[in-house]
Amino acid sequence: MWLHRHSAPAPVPTAARRIWSGLVDLDGDDLPAEPLLATSGAPFDDARLLVRELGEPLGFVTLPLTDGRLDPTLFRQSVERTWAAAPRARLRTAGASLPVASPTGDARAAIVPWVAATRATPVSVVVCTRDRAAALARCLKALRAVEHDALEIVVVDSAPTGDDAAHLVADLQRRDRRLRYLREDRPGLSRARNRGARETTAELLAFTDDDVRVDPLWVAALVRGFQCRPDVGCVTGLVASASLELPGAQYFDARVSWAASCEQRLFDAARGPRDSRLHPYGAGAFGTGATMAFRAAALREIGGFDERLGAGSPAGGGEDLDAFVRVLLAGYRLSYEPAALAWHEHRVTQADLGRQMYAYGKGLSAYWFKHLVAPRSRRQVAARLLAAAARLALLARRSRVAADQAAVSRFVPACELGGLLVGPFAYLRGRRTAA
Repeated sequence: MWLHRHSAPAPVPTAARRIWSGLVDLDGDDLPAEPLLATSGAPFDDARLLVRELGEPLGFVTLPLTDGRLDPTLFRQSVERTWAAAPRARLRTAGASLPVASPTGDARAAIVPWVAATRATPVSVVVCTRDRAAALARCLKALRAVEHDALEIVVVDSAPTGDDAAHLVADLQRRDRRLRYLREDRPGLSRARNRGARETTAELLAFTDDDVRVDPLWVAALVRGFQCRPDVGCVTGLVASASLELPGAQYFDARVSWAASCEQRLFDAARGPRDSRLHPYGAGAFGTGATMAFRAAALREIGGFDERLGAGSPAGGGEDLDAFVRVLLAGYRLSYEPAALAWHEHRVTQADLGRQMYAYGKGLSAYWFKHLVAPRSRRQVAARLLAAAARLALLARRSRVAADQAAVSRFVPACELGGLLVGPFAYLRGRRTAA
């Protein structure tokens, strides 16, 4: 078993319980005997582990720690009880440990049988960034560990105030010729993504964010998602929490829907989640822009990302949700591949988290409003308004529960509610600006 920790340095935690977040591969060695320690040096109280076998995420288990130590017997029993029907041929019956060092892409690919069929497919990865060189460095380190025979990594620097990202990429290019740097002087995440898409020639375009670190199998899993059917136009993946040490990260993890599902799914415009009356406009079930890929032809057909949405626009977000829906409405399918795994660094301070949730709420309602007023979709969206209101009430309740459980002020869910209220006006302002 291999164990990976994906957290970055964080302030001293104030949560009642400190939660360690990591990945367990059942295809390797053993569990560590040393204690898992928080940034403060205190032992973690619990471990939340994403369990994976042969490249396939099985799900999450949360286990108590004793003085920061994970009980191997408790872990084994939990895995066998939770996934009794899954193949357990490689599950160690004796306890022992997980090495702290991550395996290389080659080591992972060597034991995952489906990787070989994906390696020759050309893929361009677009990473958009703005004035976050430290985060970008961590993101690029993970991307450079991806083993793929035909991979290009394009960094789009969106309206930067300095040259840090340019210098970072130039330095890395001396060791890795797969990297390219583009500067986009017009601000906005959608503009940056569209610029990256225009400057690439690969059939498949993958996108991630600079606060994300992808797994070595990420590209292979995205390609596999496209290979399942010729009409798949978009593939998304699992975005797990890189750190759950602080209350803000615990709140965010509990609040979002794309941080937990390990079930492969295939969507079209008519068939969606089993319980969704909003489909195809309840796009949260499809994934998120932190790990997504498109057929270049499909992205061109829908006109790229809507530059009236997304970070840097008045709407502040919603461009990924909008792109997913437009791909489905264009007749393509969307494949959710949990093996396309990425680790996201959540905001940890209450102020940052409040701003992020405000932007999420604003982007969500801006995206809904866009389709409510669009001639092609207005009747479908109008017919779903009652279901949307019920969904919003459920989200509000979930946000309050998550805030209480994570010991986060209810100011944070109030910020999201405020964003939901102003989203339609923000979209109209963005539409006037873009006209």
